[in-house]
Amino acid sequence: MSASSTPTFNNEYYIALECKDLQANAMAIDSSGNYVLLGGRRYLAIRNLEDEYEVVQKYPRQSKYDVGAAEWNPTQFHKELCVISSNQRLEVVTTRHDDLTQTHSLRAHTRVITDLNWHKADPNILASCSVDTFIHIWDLRDPKRPTLSLSAVAEASQVKWNRLSPHLLATAHEGDIKIWDQRKGTVPMQYIAAHLSKIHGLDWSPKSENYICSSSQDSTVKYFDITNSRKSEFVITTTAPVWRARHTPFGSGLVTAVVPQLRRGENSLQLWNTTNRATPVHTFIGHRDVILDFDWRKQYPNDLDFQLVTWSKDQTLLVWKIEPYIQKLCGHEPVEVEVGTEIVVDAIESRLPRKNSPKVQPLHQEFSLLNVHIPNLIVKKMDPVARNVAVKVAVNDFLVHLQVSFPNAYPFGVSPIFQVMPGSTINDSASHQLLQMLKHLAQQRVSKNRTCLEPCLRQMVTTLEQLSTSLDPNKVYDRSYLEPPNIFGGYNDAYIPFPKTSGAKFCSVGTLVCFSRPSFSRRVPTKSESLTRATTPRALSALENHFTKQASDYMTISTYYYQRHRSRAKNFSKQSRTVVHIYDALGLFFMNRQLAEEYILDGDLSTVCKHNGAAAAVVGRFDLVQAWTLAELVAGQSDDKEMAMASHPFGSKLMESLINHYATQYDIQMAAMLCCIFGKEMSRKSAQSLSEQSKKWKLKATSPYHTIPPADVVADGWVFPMMRTKRSTSLDNIRVEVPAVVRTTKPQSTLYEYYKMAYAETLHRWGLIYNRTEVLKYTYRIPDVHKGVEFVSECTFCERQVKQYGCVFCKRLALQCAVCGDSVRGLANSCAPCGHGGHRRCLQWWFRKKSVCPTGCGCRCMSETARLFDT
Repeated sequence: MSASSTPTFNNEYYIALECKDLQANAMAIDSSGNYVLLGGRRYLAIRNLEDEYEVVQKYPRQSKYDVGAAEWNPTQFHKELCVISSNQRLEVVTTRHDDLTQTHSLRAHTRVITDLNWHKADPNILASCSVDTFIHIWDLRDPKRPTLSLSAVAEASQVKWNRLSPHLLATAHEGDIKIWDQRKGTVPMQYIAAHLSKIHGLDWSPKSENYICSSSQDSTVKYFDITNSRKSEFVITTTAPVWRARHTPFGSGLVTAVVPQLRRGENSLQLWNTTNRATPVHTFIGHRDVILDFDWRKQYPNDLDFQLVTWSKDQTLLVWKIEPYIQKLCGHEPVEVEVGTEIVVDAIESRLPRKNSPKVQPLHQEFSLLNVHIPNLIVKKMDPVARNVAVKVAVNDFLVHLQVSFPNAYPFGVSPIFQVMPGSTINDSASHQLLQMLKHLAQQRVSKNRTCLEPCLRQMVTTLEQLSTSLDPNKVYDRSYLEPPNIFGGYNDAYIPFPKTSGAKFCSVGTLVCFSRPSFSRRVPTKSESLTRATTPRALSALENHFTKQASDYMTISTYYYQRHRSRAKNFSKQSRTVVHIYDALGLFFMNRQLAEEYILDGDLSTVCKHNGAAAAVVGRFDLVQAWTLAELVAGQSDDKEMAMASHPFGSKLMESLINHYATQYDIQMAAMLCCIFGKEMSRKSAQSLSEQSKKWKLKATSPYHTIPPADVVADGWVFPMMRTKRSTSLDNIRVEVPAVVRTTKPQSTLYEYYKMAYAETLHRWGLIYNRTEVLKYTYRIPDVHKGVEFVSECTFCERQVKQYGCVFCKRLALQCAVCGDSVRGLANSCAPCGHGGHRRCLQWWFRKKSVCPTGCGCRCMSETARLFDT
């Protein structure tokens, strides 16, 4: 197979470890390739990859932090040492005397450590990087502090020593790469603007000291020559963000893994040939969850195949053979090695794993990972040698004995064979339909080289459960009740709503938008559904309960709704267009945009009421003209709103009645305008009550500029559905319900502020920002509660604590200048330890030549204050 041909999936692997309780996040392989370490919050585990019978050695960890990264010392001198990161600390452990003990604890970082890397040649040197933007270089011979600290502006996510040059190391900072030379101080020697997104991995070339590759969130892997880094040498583009990209120990290969946080079902590794980057040359499929880490085992001199070790979130460790024919896809030609009188040749048929390693086929692994505790299902036999499985499913009146046989090529494009065995209490029609479903689901999975036994068994149980609740098992049905589970997800899509086929929505411009299916394409109920009302399914999974006429057909959304007659087939494409109707709904609302543009708030009361009444007459709202006339009579000739309210015989009672009337009629616009003009004096009566109510939503606000309370605000029994934390372009939520008990028993003034804010929100939707600002000027704003450090002083006369420049008790200026003796009114400074201070200019003049407080208290104000804030 050439490097540009279709990727192959005929790879072999064996399970080296499967341990569900480890919950490890980090993996490391020692320099010999025999031992692997897995690190998690609860345990450190070591497994011998050479001995299949050795028990996994677990060592409990006494830490509340997880293991972020782990790596064995790559040199022979300290090959027993392994370093792991735990939050802000590095722990160096050793495996001497069949025990795992800690030898060093390295602490210097102030934030979480993101990566670590041993020096490739010096066994005592390692580097670490952290979110605190520092890269520390440690020498185990002096572990108290780093021997060298490199500082960057952005946090460092990766650090890697050069494989060939002992003085160079690279770090990744967001989308940039910095190249450092430890001999040249703390300034990077090279800066590479590599990616626009975050870099997840770095790897130096094993062949040239000047080449480095980076893997990024932007779904690319880039190669750079550090001697000419303005432009990448080449780019590999993938279909998902790349978590790690590492060179192969043979040829010009590169292995990539996707970002674990995506959880999109991309659980495979891809092998690329960097000389032909159009498509991966090989894909490693076997893990059931995302891959957390991978690395290469050391190759022995007589071995032609390399081995790749992977650790996944499914808590399974797999060892993959990279056989000679795969190596050729990366441009590597294995060399014949003479061993005694035998010649080890490059043969594809030579596929035995390394000595003492159990040869396990994919079918063996699938059997070992099968969940045998599926409800209503009993696994009677699993024979990996005969390659078959026998199960029994008992659901109510149904009893099905099923045998599954696996061909030799399974699961690589060849599906298993399903047979309903004698003794099953299911009729021939249902049996035929069940086998059709199993065959279809299996074919869908093996076409992607995925195993299918457990999904098929689960779907079989689900289908029989649904069938047993609605059908008689002794009756023959001529309709298919099954659908392709991979399309609608079967039991996985119960929370996916069915697509809407009709609807109506008020939008913020005062229009009503309606849509629906054409009448000729609406679904016609079947015979079985004609007796009941045909309704739209609640979820996609509900299609499993509907049938079509042919047993081999499966229900889809299009076939559910569009039942086309043959005579209409030619004209269907012309008639299938859906029409969206838009209606003008301005006449349905009391709130009027034209009034919002014409209304004013500033000016004397009589002028404001007369102008607003004239604006209401223009749009035909004569009820509002009458209200504004009453308001003008209440205002009289006085410019003082409070005096006008007090002098009128009805005064506040009349205004409260008008505001309450328009609020109950859902005319928030008029209610809010009256509140802005006449509500200031009434709102003051209940300012304390409003303050208590506002605290409920003020604490939940995420921004100090957010003036609209959330939806769950309840003030005196009033529920405001229009108050939302997220803005909406719909007018559906302008309705305000006023409970009768509130109208009769509780004061209305506590709600005036909410009327104003609700109207301001509507003005914002209309785009009338200036008008909204005018309304918000009349809202009552509670001052923010001070949070943080607060300094108070004592009055020099009455010795009471004051927070302002004047004492509220003795009515004198609280602070006197320690230099000139005058009282301080303007800008002042004071010493935090001794409390003395004065005019800023006076203190500057004093401390230019002296360091002791001018009062003679003996405090060295400048140094003591600096020391206080440093700690």
